[in-house]
Amino acid sequence: MNQSNVAPMMALHVPDNPVYLARLGSISVRHGHLDHVLRLTIKTLTGVTQLEALDATKYEGSASLRKRINKLALQELGEGKPLIRLQALLTRCERATEKRNQLIHDICVKELDGDPKLKSEDHEWRGLPEIDDLQAIMSELAKLTYELNGARLNGFLFEALKGQDRR
Repeated sequence: MNQSNVAPMMALHVPDNPVYLARLGSISVRHGHLDHVLRLTIKTLTGVTQLEALDATKYEGSASLRKRINKLALQELGEGKPLIRLQALLTRCERATEKRNQLIHDICVKELDGDPKLKSEDHEWRGLPEIDDLQAIMSELAKLTYELNGARLNGFLFEALKGQDRR
């Protein structure tokens, strides 16, 4: 039998480094915060109550929320600087979500007597990210969450919508 055609024995694996796991957990929590602020952005754009916005978007994921915000923002803001700024911010949110999804949804395995690896949905293998890389993703998610929330509470989005009758 040709050894080059034999796949190595891999076992599902959970990393045992507590710092790595803590950072991974923090990334999940921070992403939950970002999704929450995306829901609140829908509240801001529509003028509904917070509970209405949260209930109406309960089962929507990040991509659906961003798409909905884009549609509402075009209606409420029209073409112009505030719309472009919001769309740029949403694109950065999308990139951060993609990084998070890759970490959370890639399968972690370990070859017998080998290092842990991640297998992506396109079946590519890569090593586990460094702790500093996880910290950077966590920080990016937090920054985007605060930036979007600030925009809607007292920043460019607040200013663009001020005085508008949103239903």
